[in-house]
Amino acid sequence: MSLAPSAIRTAITGVLAIRYPTLAVEAHGGSFTERELPLLLAKAPAILVACTRITGLDVHEDASRWKADLGFALYVFGADTATSDRDVLALDTVFDLLTLLPQQRWGLSEARLPDEASITADNLYTGQVNILRVAVWGLTWTQTFQTLHP
Repeated sequence: MSLAPSAIRTAITGVLAIRYPTLAVEAHGGSFTERELPLLLAKAPAILVACTRITGLDVHEDASRWKADLGFALYVFGADTATSDRDVLALDTVFDLLTLLPQQRWGLSEARLPDEASITADNLYTGQVNILRVAVWGLTWTQTFQTLHP
């Protein structure tokens, strides 16, 4: 396979790091448990990029070309700063991401535009997060990738 999902995640991370230079933008292994939350919150303000699912995989006979729908999640952690409250930072960042996603190919010729109907954003703000003075949003979408060259 000429393009791995981890390389796609790296491309997404790179584009977002340029767009959000004041936030830590990092690749992440996927969803997380409440026990992991304090470690992740220490990164705030941050955007974590995760590949959360792969569906519809179609591998060509010689295994050098493939097509699949990849599900991604962005976890936006907002923290209080001198110029912004955590909830405002997280909410405004998520809204900006929602406007960015529909036309984004991440610099990859193998990417199709995201499925706009799949783009969702959810406030993951919980009592535990509030105590730690951080706001968390999750943004998810599905995007088709197809390798073009063997």
